[in-house]
Amino acid sequence: MNVSVAIVGAGVSGLKAAHTLLNHPKSPFAPNHIVVLEAQNRIGGRILTDRAQSKIGYSYDLGAAWFHDSLTNPVLQEAIRDDDTSLFDYRHHCYYDDKEARVYVSELEGAVDMVGLKVDKVLEDLHKYIELHFMDLLNIKDVSLKQIVAQFFEVHGHMVSDTQKDYAARTMPYLESWFGIPWDLVSGKYSMMDHQGRNLLNTKGYDFIVEKLARGIPNDRTLLGHQVVAIDRDNKNGPHKVSLLMKNGDRVYCNHLIVTVPQSVLQLPDSHPYGIAWSPPLPQNVKEALQSIHFGALGKVIFEFEDVWWDESEDRFDILPDSGAAPEVPLTALPPSFSYYAHVLNYSASHKSNNGSRGSSLGVLLQSPLTEYLEAHRKEAWTYFEPMLSKLVVEGKKVSAPINTITTDWTQNPYIRGSYSALHVDDDPSDLIIQLSGEFDGCGLHENYIRFAGEHTILDGAGCVHGAYASGLREAEWIIDSVAGSV
Repeated sequence: MNVSVAIVGAGVSGLKAAHTLLNHPKSPFAPNHIVVLEAQNRIGGRILTDRAQSKIGYSYDLGAAWFHDSLTNPVLQEAIRDDDTSLFDYRHHCYYDDKEARVYVSELEGAVDMVGLKVDKVLEDLHKYIELHFMDLLNIKDVSLKQIVAQFFEVHGHMVSDTQKDYAARTMPYLESWFGIPWDLVSGKYSMMDHQGRNLLNTKGYDFIVEKLARGIPNDRTLLGHQVVAIDRDNKNGPHKVSLLMKNGDRVYCNHLIVTVPQSVLQLPDSHPYGIAWSPPLPQNVKEALQSIHFGALGKVIFEFEDVWWDESEDRFDILPDSGAAPEVPLTALPPSFSYYAHVLNYSASHKSNNGSRGSSLGVLLQSPLTEYLEAHRKEAWTYFEPMLSKLVVEGKKVSAPINTITTDWTQNPYIRGSYSALHVDDDPSDLIIQLSGEFDGCGLHENYIRFAGEHTILDGAGCVHGAYASGLREAEWIIDSVAGSV
């Protein structure tokens, strides 16, 4: 197959790139000029809205679920401006699920009085301390989130009570629910995130943006089950600059290429069965940049119940790990309950429009290494979480076993291999973004007709749908301008 532009990956960045190339008013490309090559048998990448597994009529986003940075989020803003609400109506499908969460611990019946004990104020100081400590990003040595929390209490511990210190320290692993990695690996330097607005839960399902983009791309221009195993970026066998080899033996030739596969796949060696062999090999600067940050393993487990025995009015619940909990890593067996911080989502509150159906559900965000273990051993999820979720039972109710358990499988999926980019101690995202965004002269590949997109290639919105979306738009517009002679 010969095309002008080939796009590897049909996640949101790849779909946005294809949609832009075909629908931009200045684009010179006709449908037969492009092709999207997707290794899996579905489009959407790390957007996966499950409408089939629920026994109570709910839909769940097993991947991306929130509009982060809601004041500036372009995907949300476009959805609000869109007159066609057949796919998504923000007035009915958005919910700010950010009511202050009740906090529970193993040793107490009932919630911890975080306000009365002034633990919330200690946490405010702790956040500010971390922010101030790492203000000079270039010259301050990085340490883990766990280490910087310990340092705070070494310096300021005389100003707090033992109870405040205990609960505050056990609360800080909440950031594991953002990065998907343990807090003793999370970069303290990059742990404090500056959000541009509240986080808005998408209760309809993020597949709306996948479907919307797909409507602007003819079906025959997206080839499913086409895993790219080799890329010749200096093709001399014909007029096209790039040659792509599929696992099934097919070849695609193109003059522009946009690679949108996850960073976790780009990090694999050429010889790996799910890696990509580059010819000539990628430059050392790009290889080093790809290894400069890590990949997280944020997952979810969802329990559905016939009756609701928790407080339906609460958006979320936080269950703190036991003091000193440190299971063996990697997990070879189910760890004791209360080993990890649990951030619990109350779908009774967020899915109010669906509450005419029987029962409801609770979702729990998972972090590595618990994600890997429970995604591989779904039947053990309730055994682990039952003692923890039982803390949420309200007076007059009785905890019941779930009628259905749903888990993600991101770490088990060889085409994804986790969730999204995550920063360990001493990781620096700037080099990867510089090398792969194509916005800096003298960086990345010398063949500027090979472009990269995805959440790992952008600073504003890294790890998020809107970041991936913007990166696909960025690269498509660059190609359009390039063909027009302005680049």
